[in-house]
Amino acid sequence: MDKNNKGFSLIELIVVIAIMAIAVGLLAPQLLKYIEKSNVSSDIQLADTIRTGVSISIVDAEVQGDPASQPFLTLMASDAGMNINDNTQFLNSNCVLKTSLEDAFGFPIDQIMTQIKSAHGADCDCNVRTNNNIVKVTFTCTDATGEKDTANNTPGNDISIE
Repeated sequence: MDKNNKGFSLIELIVVIAIMAIAVGLLAPQLLKYIEKSNVSSDIQLADTIRTGVSISIVDAEVQGDPASQPFLTLMASDAGMNINDNTQFLNSNCVLKTSLEDAFGFPIDQIMTQIKSAHGADCDCNVRTNNNIVKVTFTCTDATGEKDTANNTPGNDISIE
């Protein structure tokens, strides 16, 4: 055997692997936090897209003149607003408002919840309220802080944009 072997010993390799494992253990939680915060930012952009689409649609003359759209416009203008992803009558309707919103969003309304990337509860909804053509979009049971707290009773934790 050659006594001038310049390779690494098994001990040296184990030490390097141990150091790398410790580094990964320390960095992984931070990385996961950044990923969740990125997902929250993505959901805020989604809420803004929905707000913009609703803002455009509710002032559209075709939507305003469509009798089938009127009940939904009224519901959006109520204090409670309307869960646009969870209103069976709206999802099954052929009203101009629904078509206009889907054109603005670029995807069917019943797929809104599949677009949400951050932590959210099973009963998450997309609530839309309008007041004098000002639109507020709220994703309920989500976590605006990125801490994965999706309880609906945590004040100010829903992703909301106005």
